[in-house]
This record gives sequence, structure tokens and C-alpha cells, in this order.
Amino acid sequence: MADTQTSGMRLIRKKKKKNILHEIYLYDHTLVKRFIKTAPFPDMRKPWQVEHTALRRLSGLPVPATYGFSVKKIKGATEIVYAREYLDGNPVGMFVPEDMDVMAKMTAQIHLRGVITRDPSVDNFIRTPDGTILFIDFGRSVILNPENPLIIDYMGKELARIWYHAFAGDDQLYKRFRDQYFESLPCTRPSRFLMEKISFKWYQFLMA
Repeated sequence: MADTQTSGMRLIRKKKKKNILHEIYLYDHTLVKRFIKTAPFPDMRKPWQVEHTALRRLSGLPVPATYGFSVKKIKGATEIVYAREYLDGNPVGMFVPEDMDVMAKMTAQIHLRGVITRDPSVDNFIRTPDGTILFIDFGRSVILNPENPLIIDYMGKELARIWYHAFAGDDQLYKRFRDQYFESLPCTRPSRFLMEKISFKWYQFLMA
């Protein structure tokens, strides 16, 4: 990549884990994620490919647009550059009961497309200037055929993660969210029963 001072890009986050350097830049209304892998091991998931595929699957929903990624070798390392739309907003920080209907409908829409975020921490939700709540990081997603029976297990675990991470274990918030989620998600009574059992068991696991 060109030097950030001359390219107009602004570095907003940088971290290194083992042999992987991860940088995030902001340029105009584009978020650019740069990964430098300096050794073949440890291997890693491909969050750039996962996020690109997930956002393409979710096209038409209120999620960032994806612009694709490039992979190239530089000085014995591998550089991956991924770009997607930057959406204005601030971290939610904390959810309130009035957010639950929007949260539930958004989550149901994402799940109906076969995308399970697997990372619904409160830090991955923003509130836009008009008050809309959006989920913005799909790099850890699992992408399934919505007709795959295994999706019920993933959805149940996702509900538990939302309960534990996004709502910090608040039972009242989760109950309101859960009821509206199932109102927005067409599923059979046995499927709902199974998802709720999975979510409760997984929530207990997270709490342990």
C-alpha cells in the first residue's frame, strides 16, 4: 500500500498477533483492512474472504457494501487488502428495551440469508446518526445454505452469544429480543423449541 500520509488514508487501528499484522484504514467513506502474513504458520481463517462473501449474500439489507479484496506476495510475506463501505455511526455502548424490535428483525433477516455472525459483541454494533442500529463486522461469520438443518444449531448458539455478549446477560432485554426474533423468523414450533434449548445450554456454557 502507498504511504498513508500521501495516499490520504488514515490509520485507525493496528494490532499484531503472532505472525499476522492487521491494520485498518479509513479513506473517504471506505474502510480498508490490510493483513500481512509473515509466515505460513500459524494458519488463519480468511476473514477478508468471509466478510466479502457474507456481505454479498446480504446485499439489499442495511449492511456495508463490499468492494472485494486482493492478495499478493511482498518481500517474503503475503499482503491481503480488503475494502468495504464505511458507515457513519457510534458504538452502541449499551442497548435499551426500545432497541430490541429493530435488533431482532435485523438478526432474523441476516439469519434468513444463511449468515451467522458468530461475533455479536456490543462493539460490533453501531448507532447511525438517524438512530438506526447496524451490525458491521462479518469477518468471523459462518455462511450456510438456509435449508441446511445444521443452521438451527448455529442460530441457537448465536442467540446465546447475543444474550451473553451484546446484552451482558440482561434477561429482560433478551426475552423481548427473543420473542420479536421468532415473530420475524418463519420457523416451525419444533425448530423454535430446539433453538431455544440450544441457546439456553450454550448460554450456560458461556456463563461457566
